Amino acid sequence: MYDQQPIRFHPQGPIWRDFHTRFGNALPTDKREWLLDSTSLTQRLIKASKHHFSVQVLRQQWGNATLSEYDLLGSSPRLRCLIREVLLLGHEQPWVYARSVIPVSSLTGELRHLRHLDNRPLGQLLFNTPGMQRSPFQIARISTSDLPLYATSQLNLKEEGEDKKIKPILWGRRSRFVIYNKPILVGEVFLPAFKP
Repeated sequence: MYDQQPIRFHPQGPIWRDFHTRFGNALPTDKREWLLDSTSLTQRLIKASKHHFSVQVLRQQWGNATLSEYDLLGSSPRLRCLIREVLLLGHEQPWVYARSVIPVSSLTGELRHLRHLDNRPLGQLLFNTPGMQRSPFQIARISTSDLPLYATSQLNLKEEGEDKKIKPILWGRRSRFVIYNKPILVGEVFLPAFKP
């Protein structure tokens, strides 16, 4: 008799690697500094945009993370998570797509207010929390088809190549933050409109 329990689908998505072992000097020079900088991306974007910065919430809902996200979080694949997806805008242009994965077990005590961030940047809260720890970055080359349609539909993605069917390759990074001994995963993808 076959097991009748439903199978949860976890999309494959991009392949994330530690930047030292996979990419080294292969990272694009125009984005290398941004990809590997461990200070607050929010603060750097605010400065780069001369304070013309905003957060556009695309989605915030309960769901399952991908298997690689659960692995980086050190969480069980059955654990429900609050998944928040936003665009970080500079001069009203989408510069960064960000995806935060917060396990339900991390949304207690001092962090319960993260359920209601609205359009406030998560990065400011993380970097203003004493004792915050951050894991080394994982880096990935990302096809625009790896991003959700509700994010890419708002982008002006110019096709490249002679046949004009090749979408641009983007670069992203992700890491695990630990605050109050609770993990939060934050991934960021630099979009074509971002020209540092």
